[in-house]
Amino acid sequence: MRFSILAGFVGATLALTVLPASAAWHGYVSREVGFSFTAPGDVKTEKANYAAQGARDSGVFRSSDNNIEYKVTVVNFTGSGKSEQDLIKEAATKFLAGKKVLSDVDARVDQNYGRKLTVDLPNNGGRSMAGFYYKNNHLIELEVTVLPANGDYQTPDTGRFVDSIAFLDSRVEKDATEVKLPK
Repeated sequence: MRFSILAGFVGATLALTVLPASAAWHGYVSREVGFSFTAPGDVKTEKANYAAQGARDSGVFRSSDNNIEYKVTVVNFTGSGKSEQDLIKEAATKFLAGKKVLSDVDARVDQNYGRKLTVDLPNNGGRSMAGFYYKNNHLIELEVTVLPANGDYQTPDTGRFVDSIAFLDSRVEKDATEVKLPK
């Protein structure tokens, strides 16, 4: 009996040491745009160029964990003259181009309209899920990509990331880190 208990304990300990280490999830908030999200590990901020409606500067918040890439892209569309729905539709169309669509649904978070999509990437490049929302003249795109090296395309982390977006101050985690768009 003792041997069985000891063998079970050793087996469980060994299994836990073999599993890949995962970064802790943490809350992030962009008060200047008015949204929050959660992501694993430390989020890096970078400036990027968003190629839609002409070239527009954008901010990207990015992290990576266990061969899964997490990215939030924020694009300022002040003065574009385009409606919220048109900008979301255009971004979703751009995301879907050349990919096998697995799901495409309307989404609503804290009274904000959006779309949520899941695709298989071409050439066995992995699987991506994205959510598109609009707030305070900004298009917000959350995108998570499970790379083939990970291979767990059913991981709940994709939905956890995309569904973590919130627009109400009451939903911001108490210890959330403020992220700023690059200038």
